[in-house]
Parts: sequence; C-alpha cells; structure tokens
Amino acid sequence: MGTCHYMDLFFVRHGVTDWNKEKRYLGHTDREVINSELTELTDLKEELKRMHFDHVFTSDLRRCQETLSYLNLSSHTSIDTRLREMNFGDWEGKTYEELKHDPAYRKWIDNWEHSDVPNGESGEDFKARINAFFDELFQRILENTLHSKQQVLVMTHGGVIRYFVSKMVSSHTFWNLIVKHGQGIRLSFVWQKGEWVCSSLSEVPFREKEK
Repeated sequence: MGTCHYMDLFFVRHGVTDWNKEKRYLGHTDREVINSELTELTDLKEELKRMHFDHVFTSDLRRCQETLSYLNLSSHTSIDTRLREMNFGDWEGKTYEELKHDPAYRKWIDNWEHSDVPNGESGEDFKARINAFFDELFQRILENTLHSKQQVLVMTHGGVIRYFVSKMVSSHTFWNLIVKHGQGIRLSFVWQKGEWVCSSLSEVPFREKEK
C-alpha cells in the first residue's frame, strides 16, 4: 500500500488596519496593523502556541508580517508574494459608497472572477497566482515521504482565504464566507484517489462543542 497523506491547513487573516476600519478597499497598498487591535488575537495566539507547524507561509505585506510577529510562532517562516490580496488598482483606498455608481465596479461585484479591475488585477490573474502557490504546496506535501501528516499555517488576506475555501469546500461561496481580521480557519485534507479532498473545516480557536 502507498503512503496516506494528510494535511491540516491553517489560514489566518491579518489584524485590522486603519483602512479596514474605514471599510476602504485594501489590496497591495502596504498599510500597517493597528497595534492596539492585536490584543483581540490573544486566544488565537494561545491556541496556535500549543501546535507544531511543519511550514509557515506569509504574504510579504506588512499587515501580515506584523500579525505573524505578534503570534510569535517558533516555526521557520517563508515569505511569498503570491499570497497577497487582490490588487484593486484604481479602487485602492476607496469605499463602496464612492464606487457604487461606477459601471466597472458593478460588473466586478456581479462577476468578480471574470472581470478586470481598472489598473489592477483581473479575477483570472488573482486565481491563477493563488492556485500556483497551493499547487506547489500540495505537491511538496505529497513528495515528503518521511511524514504522512503535516500542519501548515498560511498568514494571508481575506480575499485569498475566501477564494481558496470556496474552491475546496462546495458549501461555501466567495461572498458568503465571512473571515474576520485575526480569525483562524483550519481545513483538514486527505489525499484520496489522486486528489486532495477537504474532510473538515473549523474555526480557530476551536469551539468547545467541536468533536
């Protein structure tokens, strides 16, 4: 029999920034976290402190790296620009109220996956770079013959998490998945019949009722 492969993939969304507070679109603009808000992550920090991660990856943007620094994990960290949020181009720093009458914005809201952001990133380009990162990660897990189960943490942005979870878990869509700042989500995967299958999804810190 071949080796069975399992992976627990932990997503963490970065802490809150001033633009997040003001509900402004924040993609590649490099805003810092509000330090006083990081205390909201105390329970998550304590939960993650009890775990060992085989790999930790983060977006290169400050809000992710500052959040990861606060969590103070002992594992080695790799920085990957593919884990950035979508580039919102001309919409960076703007609010829904400022954009709601823009035809290009309305088109994007209705079908973001197949629409372009003016001077920004198309949905197809965004998905392609996220897929490329996770394809490489999953292949790396398969090629590791020493450990059949690994735990991986990815510190990234809301759009990245919403896209990947909606891709792998059919019960969630991009727009209906709510990921709060500083929230952790665990996806458990098993390699079955030539593909990775998500066997469970849970919030971190874990709920008392979780089995």
